[in-house]
Formats: sequence, structure tokens, C-alpha cells
Amino acid sequence: MTTLLGFTALIASIFVSHTTAFTFTDRYTCGVCLDVLSAAESGDTAACERYGSCHTLNATISTSACVTACGTVVKPAHSRVETASGMPTDFRVSPGFGKKPYGTLRVSAVTASSAEAPSLTVNGQPATWQYSAPFKYKWKDNALHTTIVAPGVNVTVGGATVPVRPFPQSSTGVAGVLIGDPCINDASILSLVACFYGKKFQTATRTPALLNAFVGNQSAMDFWGLLGDNFYDRTGEATKKMFSAISQETKAKPFLTVPGNHDYWVLGAPEVSTVEDQYSNGFMQFYGQDTKAAEAVSPATSGTAAVPFNFSIDPHAGHTLFGGNKPDISNSFFYNQIGNLGVVGFSGAYSLDETRPLMLEACAWLGERAAVGGLEVGMIVGHWDIKGVGASAEMAVPAFYDEMKVLPGCTTLDSKSMLKFFMGHTHCNVPHPHGHVNTGFMVAGQGMEGCGNYGIPVVDTTENRVRVYHFEVASVNGTDRYDSTVGCLTSAASWRDCVHLADTWLDQAIA
Repeated sequence: MTTLLGFTALIASIFVSHTTAFTFTDRYTCGVCLDVLSAAESGDTAACERYGSCHTLNATISTSACVTACGTVVKPAHSRVETASGMPTDFRVSPGFGKKPYGTLRVSAVTASSAEAPSLTVNGQPATWQYSAPFKYKWKDNALHTTIVAPGVNVTVGGATVPVRPFPQSSTGVAGVLIGDPCINDASILSLVACFYGKKFQTATRTPALLNAFVGNQSAMDFWGLLGDNFYDRTGEATKKMFSAISQETKAKPFLTVPGNHDYWVLGAPEVSTVEDQYSNGFMQFYGQDTKAAEAVSPATSGTAAVPFNFSIDPHAGHTLFGGNKPDISNSFFYNQIGNLGVVGFSGAYSLDETRPLMLEACAWLGERAAVGGLEVGMIVGHWDIKGVGASAEMAVPAFYDEMKVLPGCTTLDSKSMLKFFMGHTHCNVPHPHGHVNTGFMVAGQGMEGCGNYGIPVVDTTENRVRVYHFEVASVNGTDRYDSTVGCLTSAASWRDCVHLADTWLDQAIA
């Protein structure tokens, strides 16, 4: 198994490169080519200066040059048409916002915008979606159907053969998979940002297969999450492709996600954003988290009061070619509980001043839940591990943790070393890369250039312990344990029978 010492120098160099604003490199060639071409067709012949690409991609480029750069037939960004033709019902389950009764769920389905709403049954009886509408602003070829369901009910979506997974008891230890920055190379998908190790690690097939093996096929795996830069997707095409390969059994378990820089601006930085970027609008509707924006929505809510997000900010307002507007912060901040684990999710794209009231609220809630019993471990999930490309130094996850740990409520957990954080962004799977030993974990080794490792991290709070495992699947040094890992998960009674294949990043008694 890979040692941490081999990564030290490489991680340091990656951190330095990530702290700057956008820098043109080969992995951005396709996306920059299309954006420069689109700008030139709109009359802007100096757009290459924005990207630092004038030496190779400038107003003289042609569509054929972008075909070469992208490796597929392409059209300029403003000419592309999104389509979801033949798209099957795709559902997901998210924990209810923390102030709602424990066990509340948000159940959502995504269909083609032209399709009828899928069926919904609650306790065996037909039910109506509280909100059912085409996506707003971005990825508008899709429609979102979503509802809040009370604790303990049985739910089935769209005739799926797999019902929504019952929620664990509030004091029960749980286990979940967390990965960040997943990327793919697929001949049928136009990838605006190249997935450096996608072919070597076969991420297009292996990532969904690993999620299915670790989550969907394991009764002892309770939740899963993606920590931003989800498939580096501007139009929703790659996201739909990947989710079509994720099993119903996996989707029936609680899901967590937070946006990363590439979920706002596909080339990763606001300085090179265009009106074609999604500004996390497609992201938030596709993934259906129950956030601060829907705090007041209960199973009894109806009409406009049941709208799950704050759509008050138009991403296009004031922009014609370059730039755009982020959604309201309430759409990306949440806190909830799964078993004995309290989770706080946030976006680093906002300022600390904007976020602080929500931080105080989340910490107070964590403290209250810990005081009444049941919540024993706190977990902060975010994307950025360092400042730059859209995040201030204070909003990178390690610094955010430092701000949170001294707030009332969070201090209780942190004093027991029971407040942890997980993040993506720098493309490595490695524990405590910023000195927060036994506290911080990076889970972004999922195919992008970086440390060159690829694997599945698991957090486990059962047996009165908190453990973090990393199942290394492949690495640039030639390691490939995919077959042995999947083989063990398939034949064993539990994923825990396969931990001999994992590195143990943390094994600590719950205080």
C-alpha cells in the first residue's frame, strides 16, 4: 500500500499551483478553445488574454481546431443544445435539514423536462410531489420532482424495485463513502477539462462500479457523498451519464454533496467564467440536498412555499458573454444527522462574513444534539482545501474548521477530538495534509492530475470508535487492486471483512 512519505513533495507542489488564479494548462485546452471560439464569433477577438492562451488559442482558431483539441465533433458553447432524450427516472435521497425531526428525508427524482412526473408512493399509497418543475436557469433539459417525507415512512419512486433505505437510529454508529473531484474520460462525452488519469484508472466504469460495490451492495454502508467538482460538468451531460451507471440500491441511501469551484465555473476560476457556466444551479437541482433554503419545508407544505431552493439570483443578470452570478448562499449550506454522526456542509465560494451566521447556527445545533444524546461525532464537508480559484483563505476547509471549532456547540465536540473534516480540490487521497493530524482528510484522488492515487475512503463511527479507511484501488506507480477489492466486496458478508485491503487513516475511541 502507498505510504504518505512518497506524496509529501508532490502534494506541496500541487498546493502551490492551486493557490494562484487560473493558469492555462493542457487539461483546459478543449474548454478554452470552445470559449475563445465562442467569444470570437460574438465579436470579442481578445478573449484569449483572459485565459492566457493567446500563444496557442486565439481569435484565429476554427471549429476544426477545437475538434482536434477536444477529440470529438463540437460546436461553440452558445450553439450547443442540451438533451435528455430517453433519460430514465433518476432518484436520490438526502437527509432532512437539521432543524427538522430526525429521520426526515428529502426524496427527489430527475427526469427529462418533457417527461411526466414519476410515480411516488408513501407507505404504499400514491403521493404527490411537493415540487415538480423543469430546472431553472441551467440544465433545463431536466425536471426536478422532490418532496419532504416524515421519519419512518416507506417510500418508492417511479416504480423502482428498491425502496428508499430506512434511516438508522439517531444513536447508531454509521459508515459512509466520501469522494471528491470525480472525473471521467468517455468518448461519448465532451469533456471541457481533461481527466488526466481517467483512462489509466478507467474511472468512467470503475467509479460507478466501486460506488455500487461499496454502497449499494453493502447493508452495512449507510450513506455516500461527493465533495465537489462532480464530473467537471458544464451542461449536465457527464453527470447524467455517470448517474445512469449508479445502481438503485446506491441511490436509495442518503446522499451528501457540496459544490466545488468547477461546479460554479467549469474551467475552475471566476476570472475565466462565462454565461455558459452553471454557477452550481444545475448542480443544486440535480443533487437535491435539503439545505438552509428549504428549512421551513415540511411534509405538509404545499404550493410556492415548497420550492426547495432560493432562485432569486439569476446567474445571467448583468452578463452577456463573460462572468455570472452565484446562487444565494442558502442553497449550499446544510447541517443534518445520520446515526451518531452530525454533518455540516458548506461552499467555500462565499465570504466568511456571509457564512458566519450559518456557522453559528450549525454549531449551536451540533451542541444541542450532542447534549441530548445520540450525536457523538461531528463532520464538516467542503471542497476547497486551500485558498484561490474562488475561495478566500478563511473559507478553505482547514481554516473553516479552525473557525468552527471555537464556536459555541462545536467546542464541545472538538474538545473531545470528535470534530473532523473532509475535503477535495487538491487531487490526492491522503490524511491530514495541512497538519490537522487525526482531524482532516483529503479524498480527491479520483482521476485528475495530482498525486496519482485512486481509491475509496470510508468513514465509520460504529463500535464506539471513529475510523477512516482508504481502499487504494490504483496508483500511477502501477498498483491496481480493482479486481481484488471488488472481488472481496462481492464475496464477503460485509465490507468490513475487506479492511485488510485498506490503509487505516484513523482509529480512535469515541469520547
